[in-house]
Order: sequence, then structure tokens, then C-alpha cells
Amino acid sequence: MGLQPIEFVETKGDIVRNCPGTKHHICCGYKTIDLVEGCILSCSYCILKEYINTPNIKINSDIPYILSQISEAIDAEKTHILRFGTGELSDSLAIDRRYRLNQPLVEFFGETKKAILELKSKWAQIDHLTPFLNPYIVISFSLAPQRIIDKEEKRTSPLYKRLKALRKAQECGCFVGLHLDPVIIYDGFEKDYEYLIGDIGRIIDLKRVLWVSLGLLRFPPKLFNRFLDENRKNLLYGEFVRGEDGKYRYVKKERVRIYGMLYNLLKEQEKDLFIYLCMERKDIWRSVTGMTPEDNEALMGLFDSRIKTLYGGIL
Repeated sequence: MGLQPIEFVETKGDIVRNCPGTKHHICCGYKTIDLVEGCILSCSYCILKEYINTPNIKINSDIPYILSQISEAIDAEKTHILRFGTGELSDSLAIDRRYRLNQPLVEFFGETKKAILELKSKWAQIDHLTPFLNPYIVISFSLAPQRIIDKEEKRTSPLYKRLKALRKAQECGCFVGLHLDPVIIYDGFEKDYEYLIGDIGRIIDLKRVLWVSLGLLRFPPKLFNRFLDENRKNLLYGEFVRGEDGKYRYVKKERVRIYGMLYNLLKEQEKDLFIYLCMERKDIWRSVTGMTPEDNEALMGLFDSRIKTLYGGIL
């Protein structure tokens, strides 16, 4: 796999930030760590294509400064159990074996024992991290049918390797996260997702899954034009509407139908799974799950309850 040019920087200012979320939709209160900016993987739908205007991969090399910002955020939070992640502006693991960027963060969270670090990826290499993994690290993978991986997620690991890496993380004592996001509509997708969720249930211990996110394909207008130019038939299948946040989404009726299908398939595998919708409105939540988090604060409370239930007294 060829690498783009790597640039090491020492960025000051806000390295740890609130997840940007999206207007008029419920956000889970995630904290992002800008450890890396840019990605060597090549997902056709990636929103970073519109946000990052340089081919270089920027790595923030000032780890002590980053750790100090994480510590400040933890100390300032008096209500919730904070969840951090390095996967907002890059893939958390894609270049990690080469540069060992996450190890000091993994060790820090294991020593602090006050918050959770999620490493979210489509690149299934965690062997270099397994000696350092601890219960405060959540290894998460974005999962999709292999048909979508082949066509729309170039340079990423195949599905079976992602599932094997999740199982290995569980065997190392970690909880894991599953992200079915973005779910893409295409001819025959229902059966493919049924098989996908069956594979998840066979390979992973679902009682050690901390959370599952569901999110349907959504994108800003500039990406819509790119999909048209590239004739991305999978990404243009279905009917779209532009939402309050300016992004294109599948129409509400389809979103409710598909979320409901996935939600029920997952609950059939493990009734106690904690499943949340990413960047969706209250009415969609109510239609799909029967829950109606009124705002971001309410959803953060649901995460707190889930974490306390699985972690018991250690967090």
C-alpha cells in the first residue's frame, strides 16, 4: 500500500474537541482527538474528501501536549463518562503499525481509568497494540457487506479480517464497538446485511459489544456532484432529500424502514445490545427504537448507563 507524504507537526490550540455532530440532529457527546489528519484508505463516500485540501498526512507529534488536553477534558467533566476517539479526521489504525501513534494514548487511558478511548477503523491490524490493550480501550470497526467493501472502500481490510480483529480484541479483555455506517441502499442490500449481521453474531461475543451505531449514507452537496461525475451507482441508488443540516439523506420513510430492519436483526442476535442512531432526528429515533432522547445530554446519559452496566465498579 503506497503512502501519501507524511508531515509531522506540533499543533497547539484545541487538539481535543467536541464531535462536530450536525445541526438539528441528536449527537452523542463524543470527544475527538486530532492525532492524525488525512487517510491512506480510499472510501468513495468519505466526507474528508471535501474537508481536507492537502494530499499530505499530518501527524501531531506532540504527544505530551495531547495527553495534557485529554487530562484537562477529563478533569473538567463532572457529570458524564467521557468517550474519546482518534478517528474523526483519519482512520485510527491505518498507519498505526508503522508509526505507533496510539500506544501512548492506550497506556494513558489504562493508567487513568476515568474515561474510554475508542479506536475506530477499517484497517484490521491490532497485533502491535495487543500487549498494551486494557479495559478502557474500545476497538471498533466500521462493518459493511463485502460487496460494498470491494466497490466503495478501496485499500481497506476485508470483512472477515475486521471481524477476526474484533474477536482478538475481546480475547485481550477489551469491549468492542460495531459501526454499521454508512449503510448503503443497492439492489439486494437487505439480504447482504442479513448475512452480515449473522456473521457478526457467529464470530463476535455480542455480550462484550459496548455499543452499535447505525447510520445511513449522508453527504454534503459537493460529494453528490462527485458521485455523479464518477458514476457511483451504488451511492446514487434510492431517493434522496436535502435535510436541515444541508446534507443529502435517503427519504424519511426509507430511513425508518431500513433502520428498523437492522435494529430488529441485531436484537434477534442479542436482545441487550445498546444500539444508537448516528446523526438522526428525534422522530426517527422514536419510530425505530421506541426511545426519544430529547437532546444530546439525554443521549449521553444513555451512554453513561450502558458503560456503568458493563464496566461495573471499575469506571
